[in-house]
Amino acid sequence: MSTEQTASAAGTILLVDDRPENLQLLRDALVPQGHRILVAPSGPAALRVAAGKEPDLILLDIVMPEMDGYETCRRLKGDERTCEIPVVFITARDEKESLLRGFAVGGVDYITKPFAAEEVQARVRTHLENSRLTRAVLRNNAELERQADELRAANLRLQEEIGRRER
Repeated sequence: MSTEQTASAAGTILLVDDRPENLQLLRDALVPQGHRILVAPSGPAALRVAAGKEPDLILLDIVMPEMDGYETCRRLKGDERTCEIPVVFITARDEKESLLRGFAVGGVDYITKPFAAEEVQARVRTHLENSRLTRAVLRNNAELERQADELRAANLRLQEEIGRRER
């Protein structure tokens, strides 16, 4: 990938894990790709950082003290400021129930530890692009709605004018 492609594909990623060594491994995998990294060592800290900094993507551990990743994700999805941020769970749990619970609370993907840096990079790239495309579609839809409203209003004014002239 060229430097220009890397820069355009880069995003702000919030890493949430209570283990500094896991945060460092993720940082080592993502910084060379041009991503800006935010870090939170707990669920409550992640909620504060996400609401204030609005990252493009969140990589979230499940097993953490104080508040687990499931509850953190549920709260992120319940907050209008953070509900649209994609959440990828990254955890040593690989049971089917854990995976399904992650999706049920709003996660978009699930990476198991130990992970390969290339896998994390590929999934991050995919979810950032999906998020960008979704936001572009939503912006385009909003613009089309605005234009449709303007056309309806212009049509109504025209009909009223025609009605006045016919009287």
